[in-house]
Amino acid sequence: MPKLFLAALCLILACGSATSPSVVQQQAASTSSPPLTKRCLLLTTNDSEAHFDGPRSGPRDAPVYAGSIARVAAVKQAQLAQRPGGVLLVEGGDVLQGRFMERADGDRPLAMRQAWQVYEAAGYDFGTLGNHEFDAGPKAVRFALQGLSTYRILTANLDSSGTPLDPADPAKPQGLYGKTALVDCGGIKLGLFGLLTPTTRTISQMGEVQMAADPLNGPARQAVADLRAQGAQLVVALSHLGVDEDMQLARDVTGIDAIVGGHSHTPLPKARRVGPTWITQTGCRFAFLGHLDLALSPDGPRLEDTQTTWNMVPINAQMPVDPAIEQQVNQLRAQLVPEVVIGQRSVAWDLTRPRGEYGVRAARAAALAAQQALPQLAKSAPVVGGLLNTGGFRSHTLYPPGPVTNLDIAAIHPFRNRLVVVTLDGQGLHDTLEHGCAPGSDGHGQGLVMWGLAYQCDRTKPAQQYTVKDGKPIAISQRGQRLVGATVGDQPIDLAKRYTIATVDYLAKGGSGYLPLALGDRRCLDGKVFGAEPDCVSPQFNVVMEAAVKDGSLDLGL
Repeated sequence: MPKLFLAALCLILACGSATSPSVVQQQAASTSSPPLTKRCLLLTTNDSEAHFDGPRSGPRDAPVYAGSIARVAAVKQAQLAQRPGGVLLVEGGDVLQGRFMERADGDRPLAMRQAWQVYEAAGYDFGTLGNHEFDAGPKAVRFALQGLSTYRILTANLDSSGTPLDPADPAKPQGLYGKTALVDCGGIKLGLFGLLTPTTRTISQMGEVQMAADPLNGPARQAVADLRAQGAQLVVALSHLGVDEDMQLARDVTGIDAIVGGHSHTPLPKARRVGPTWITQTGCRFAFLGHLDLALSPDGPRLEDTQTTWNMVPINAQMPVDPAIEQQVNQLRAQLVPEVVIGQRSVAWDLTRPRGEYGVRAARAAALAAQQALPQLAKSAPVVGGLLNTGGFRSHTLYPPGPVTNLDIAAIHPFRNRLVVVTLDGQGLHDTLEHGCAPGSDGHGQGLVMWGLAYQCDRTKPAQQYTVKDGKPIAISQRGQRLVGATVGDQPIDLAKRYTIATVDYLAKGGSGYLPLALGDRRCLDGKVFGAEPDCVSPQFNVVMEAAVKDGSLDLGL
């Protein structure tokens, strides 16, 4: 019987049927060729800060740039050739910052628009807003967004109706930006949404733009629900929150399959996992290109973990280059502030450690400039020190002894912060340093860089507590106990005395939560009240630093 069955089967397979397909043939195909797994490749970057040049080599007057985004564009094109319709290029915020924001004509909004247009030309599909997008205020963000057509910005946790960043725009039927997007990627219905860090309210210039009282979990849950209702099989968050916050988001909000993160500048060679959620990040400044290869489970709308992969690939000279993007970057570079040598450094500057020797030199330069500009304070409340924040130091580079250029200073201090002074009583100075001991003060921007002042923290003790309104502290509700030692010069702080410190306007406005500075007597270097109308005059801090290089005072021994 088996032999007869096999013979019959062979005859059917060989000859087929003139009237209908062979049932046996169909069954054989289904058992020998299981359905192909649907896949979507996300190429990812974050916190690239328009770092288009990459490493530089060659002589100063004829530099050679390794390039970055032109190589990312070439990789996407190569991947699309292999997987048509199955590749997206996405990013996690903080695009509009750095050297390419400094046009020679000073037009930062135009620089922002042109930088985003480079990303669009390079093939970026989706991104989210980072805090540095707001460094020039929401009107500049709006102008930059109006220059985009195919590169879509997603941010689900802004309340911007009626503000300069209202998404409604007659020229943009979909709006200037969206909360969510649903696309087909490799046959997968992929839902995406974006989230901006709530700390933007205190570390950048959001103006009238607001966030909800629950700025993360509520908008994230709503975005996931909306996308699933539209048929999304997988949901990806483009997050500018930081890796720890991404992990907490994954714990609090179900239904997110993967998070493409940013803000904390954390390279993750291995993806973090919180339950079923994959969490990825590539560091910063185009150091790596992430490859998040999503596989859809055949059993339902979720990731197939055994076939989903994450890799970080260094962006370097071994990658191919898209010549059109390289030409576009070269054209932008020609519009930037030209590089000139302004002085010499006799010792190396180690910007990998903002609290190191260079940071102390910068804080001293701030104090010396304030003392020189406001000698009248010497009798009542002398300038006793300089106080800066770690987030104001941006290059993270080791500069060897040798020539110093204006672009070196611009890379280290890219923000247009002005130098101001704040006069505090001893308690106010104590409260300021206490905030420097707060949770996160060793992290993104809150830590202190000082000259003339010193402090010690015990972070096991209770932290300072604040009354908060619209995401910003407005009063100290409970003084902290973490500050266990503080001196001015070599002397303990006298709570009855008045002290003046030199700082930048960002901190003087209460940036990074430094409310005690915002409550002090704030003055510009022309002696007028800071924040009064008409506005007072104070030099930008990068200009102060350039002057210190030129006159040699920055190079003095500590």
